[in-house]
Amino acid sequence: MKIEKELRDDHQIKLTVEIDADEFEKAKRRAARQVAKRVKIPGYRPGKAPYGVILRNVGEGAIVEQALEAYVDTEYAKIIEEAEIEPYGAGTLDNVPSLDPPTLEFVVPLDAEVELGDYKSIEFPFEVPETGDEEVEKSLEQIQQQNAARETVERPAELGDVVFMQVGGKRTDVEDEAEATIFEKRFSSSTIQEEADEFEFPYPGFSMELIGLSAEEEKTISYEYPADHEDENLQGAQAEFEVSVTNIQSQTLPEIDDELAKSASDFDTLAEWKTELKTNLQKQAEDTYATEYDDQIIKHLVEESTIKFPPQMLEREKEEMLRGLEYNLSQQGLTKELYMQIRGLDEAGLAEEVAPVAEDRVKQALVLMEIAKAEDIKADEGQVQAETSRTFDAISSQMTPNEAKKLARSQYLFSLMGNIMADMVTSKTMEYLRATAKGEEWPVIEEQPEEEGEAAAEEITEPEAVTETEATAEVEELPSDTEVEAPAEAEAPGEDTPETEE
Repeated sequence: MKIEKELRDDHQIKLTVEIDADEFEKAKRRAARQVAKRVKIPGYRPGKAPYGVILRNVGEGAIVEQALEAYVDTEYAKIIEEAEIEPYGAGTLDNVPSLDPPTLEFVVPLDAEVELGDYKSIEFPFEVPETGDEEVEKSLEQIQQQNAARETVERPAELGDVVFMQVGGKRTDVEDEAEATIFEKRFSSSTIQEEADEFEFPYPGFSMELIGLSAEEEKTISYEYPADHEDENLQGAQAEFEVSVTNIQSQTLPEIDDELAKSASDFDTLAEWKTELKTNLQKQAEDTYATEYDDQIIKHLVEESTIKFPPQMLEREKEEMLRGLEYNLSQQGLTKELYMQIRGLDEAGLAEEVAPVAEDRVKQALVLMEIAKAEDIKADEGQVQAETSRTFDAISSQMTPNEAKKLARSQYLFSLMGNIMADMVTSKTMEYLRATAKGEEWPVIEEQPEEEGEAAAEEITEPEAVTETEATAEVEELPSDTEVEAPAEAEAPGEDTPETEE
């Protein structure tokens, strides 16, 4: 067997494998016997006809096809080993350019490669914003709006009213109708307010355009999106919004006082409520800042690193993101089809929108994994096993005993353990990077006394050591009062056998 390697730009490798002619001839004869067991050949029992007779009856093409399939099944692992490559997943038999000599061409995705930047010297200031009285007052005003008394009025809309309508948006600077639609006409509502809200739909300041409109009245509103709009597709776009008012309601706002505190919170006085609001807003600000701080760190490290990965890795991440989107939409009573209709997207457009986010996630995950490897950051085996057991018990409690046992005997348990371990390692790696960026010392875990360490080691089972019997035993003692979300589909471990491209 002779192997030639050709590295491709997409981090896959083309293997051209020339098979020894005698070896392939033996494979053909073995294949002929297998074919003869499935095809009735007059005068011979199944599988007993001579090679020449089988060849005349079924044709050389059928035998060669069977021989190639069997050869790949048995020799692929050896081919990968002799090629001295680290594959990401199963390769593809891409072509059979010759049968004289027998030659196979495989395309194999390579495992990701990461060359890290100087992550040890990262430094970013950590300055959590303080929540002031202004933020508390804004929060109270929002609660005041939520507790307003509303009444339908038979007059044109005024400042402070809530306008219910149907609204649709389209671009006027493109000719293609498919590209022009920003969103299809839908029901919406808007509170008319002088101060533009950055989250106002469909753009900040839209509600002021509704002043003077009455129920059953229509209006076309023109708007030009700013050049730095967050949606790149709408940057600088000329747009029109068709509005059909269905109802107008006035609002009577309650006073922000002790009475509102009693009705809208667990406190008897406004002063107590403000104190609690300020504490909660500060906690939210800290959480938001911590998330943004982590994002800043990992984005910087990705920019400083050289990352290579095959397209299959990106496709897998895109599929996972789309499954997650579909699940989240279902929790809101929506379908992916309705979501795409609202967004004006088709399947290709949705996949294209997801792609850059999926690419960022792949790169970030690879960088974190490489840093964890470099710093020998590992998950605590006892915690992994405990969390796996807890999660598996909770999932299994929603199943019948037979379903639970079948799940325990499948690869799902090991896949679940692997996912939990990866999440824990990622979390610890971010803790390390956060401490590094702040200039803090990474905490050193003190070693346990020898006796305690030995006892703990006896209680911890290596992930690979969890047997089918043990897993089944756990399932038989499942609690029945735990409520959890339906489990995601378990991913089978990577196979070494390549797919055949038809």
